[in-house]
Amino acid sequence: MRQITGMTSVPQVALATAVHDPSGKLVPAIVRLAPRLSSVFSEFAFNISEATSPGVAEAAVALLGATIVSHPPSEAHIGWIRREAIARVRRSETVLYSDPDHLLRWIDRDEADLRRVLAAQPDVDFLVVGRSAEAMAQQPARLRETERLVNHTYQLLTGDEWDLLFAVRRLSRAAAALIATESRIETLANDVEWPLLARQAGLRLGYAQSDALIYRTIEEFGAPADTGDGQPLQWIRRLEFAALMATAMRPFLPKGP
Repeated sequence: MRQITGMTSVPQVALATAVHDPSGKLVPAIVRLAPRLSSVFSEFAFNISEATSPGVAEAAVALLGATIVSHPPSEAHIGWIRREAIARVRRSETVLYSDPDHLLRWIDRDEADLRRVLAAQPDVDFLVVGRSAEAMAQQPARLRETERLVNHTYQLLTGDEWDLLFAVRRLSRAAAALIATESRIETLANDVEWPLLARQAGLRLGYAQSDALIYRTIEEFGAPADTGDGQPLQWIRRLEFAALMATAMRPFLPKGP
């Protein structure tokens, strides 16, 4: 266990992430934050789309020693892409999955909050990381209004009042193996499928909230504010995501008489 003076002790946790960044917007942030990333995470696994700027992989390898795999750019297969990133973790007993832009903003805004969450509930196999009420209030309206319906449905299904749709998950080796072998969802609806699979398998689940998680599209990485709420396409996309989540939850409904 790594101990940083004056900061929360963090277990040996790997970071697994799926990257699609054709413009290389993440490169300056990776370069700037690499020392802090290396002080928090024990291992890095990047699954990078073939359309991503080469500078992303170059920075990840040179500065983080990351394991790199690549995939064709396809949002329709993001579930598989995320699973493949997790499967590339070799040495660490625990892995955090996060989309890279979310993680970079998180460590930059509040590293102490990230460390606190990584160290929370060490005995659980599957930790869902969500946004606090304060953080949720800062999200774009299209996320708040559509995600509320998904989270409410999940609560009715499981009893757990959790924020599910920010795709940040901490997994034990047992949970990672379960997801790698049992997950079938290829879309962003793995946000709900993964915890439901872990619950169905009898693994220990937990939940932690962050005050520091904020949303931007990858195109607006580093922008002071999100601008998508005025675009009908962005609302349509969020409605489509909510429908995918509903379809993914249906198989987990209790079996009727």
